[in-house]
Amino acid sequence: MTAPAARPGRSARVVLVALVVVGLALLGTAAWVGNRPAPTGWFAYAPLSDTTYVPGGVSSPRTVAVLSAAGTLLLGGAAGFAVGRRSRPAAGTQPD
Repeated sequence: MTAPAARPGRSARVVLVALVVVGLALLGTAAWVGNRPAPTGWFAYAPLSDTTYVPGGVSSPRTVAVLSAAGTLLLGGAAGFAVGRRSRPAAGTQPD
């Protein structure tokens, strides 16, 4: 028995939904990372210590910018793909 043939637009729709979901997830992650409080606190002066205190769990603004840019690019690509698929020429006609 053979499997039924998939509709031509079904795989494109799945890819489009996946792009939107991943784009929104990246934007949500960027918002979450950007709004986390930085671990700050008071620490004593240690003149004989050669170590520098670096708090853990701090994300740089660059990380937030990269996540936001990637999410925006994915959403923009999905929107462009959806608009491009909507304006298809009629069958049998040549584009100008």
